[in-house]
Amino acid sequence: MTDFRKSLIPDAELIPRTLKSVSDRIMLDLAGELKGPNVLVLLTQGTTLASALRDAKPELNFTFYTPEHFFWRTLNEYHGAGSNLSSASTGKITLVCAADLPDQTFDEILFPSLAGASAELGQELLQSAHQRLRTGGRMFVTVNNSKDRWVQTQLKTMFSSTVVSKHKQGVACIATKSVQLKKVRGFRARFAYRQGERLIYCESRPGVFCHRRVDGGARALIRSLSLLKPAADGVGNPGSSFEPARIIDMGCGSGAVSMAAAVEFPAARILAVDSDTRAVECTAISATLNGITSVETLLTSDGAVPEPGTWDLLLGNPPYYSDFRISELFLQTAKTALRPGGRIQIVTKLLEWHEARMKQLFKQVTANAIGEYTVFAAVQK
Repeated sequence: MTDFRKSLIPDAELIPRTLKSVSDRIMLDLAGELKGPNVLVLLTQGTTLASALRDAKPELNFTFYTPEHFFWRTLNEYHGAGSNLSSASTGKITLVCAADLPDQTFDEILFPSLAGASAELGQELLQSAHQRLRTGGRMFVTVNNSKDRWVQTQLKTMFSSTVVSKHKQGVACIATKSVQLKKVRGFRARFAYRQGERLIYCESRPGVFCHRRVDGGARALIRSLSLLKPAADGVGNPGSSFEPARIIDMGCGSGAVSMAAAVEFPAARILAVDSDTRAVECTAISATLNGITSVETLLTSDGAVPEPGTWDLLLGNPPYYSDFRISELFLQTAKTALRPGGRIQIVTKLLEWHEARMKQLFKQVTANAIGEYTVFAAVQK
């Protein structure tokens, strides 16, 4: 075996500069070690590594996997059938956007990981990757933390041989599989919460919003459903009730908000939307667990929903990262999806931006303090 700590791919001095991620750059340095021919690449933080790997090893068969629809759209644009790069390599290219890794055997698996990301998700992906490696196959893992011990510990508990290389900004590991795991850990979870007199069950798994419990923001959004009904306990509509027949739950996660909306408005049709394949899967299971048939799921990352201009209510709990990009997507989806007079309710702790932007797009914007959160409610113009 060549010393991957010293070997570099051709033109590696030029290519890595196009990769912003430290983990991606270190992984690309390891490309000269790849033998393939069938290589699975886990892309959970971005997609630029895919092009660099194809340039470095055009003869290999790459399967690029992501659970995130937004990343899959980018992969499909640049590497799907008909793309400019689709015929640039002699190896076969397969794109997979799914809740789980493809159920087949690979010679090598690459995982550029991110320090500070969900440890439980990392454990699940590493275990799944081990199960999909052939005996004698190799797992390449990089992390953007030069002091990392976590990744090394995880690999050494699963693999018989792990070679570690430390870099100035991160760590690279190559682990070789010799035997199957004696014990396979389960990472799925089910939790319950009470909505009125009913106990609601939710399925969750690592990487999905509202994993193992109802997040505080989701809880506030659920409580905000009372804003649509006559005032009660100080939270509610002082006027007549608003009975939505068509509800969108943007960023549904494990489905906690969708299930609560289905209980509060049993005659309503509910569309649970998320860009994470795992979230869509969990929400569908949650609906089945509760015997709820009014909840449908939609995997999308561009905000496009069916039958625009006909929905009565949009509920959203946008994440705080992305510099309001996802919040803006939620608001633009509401503008397109809601009928005149339809309503939007967004929960957040970031007050100034959401209040100002919603006043630009909607009318009758109100701020409602619920616990530690604020739910902004507004009406479609």
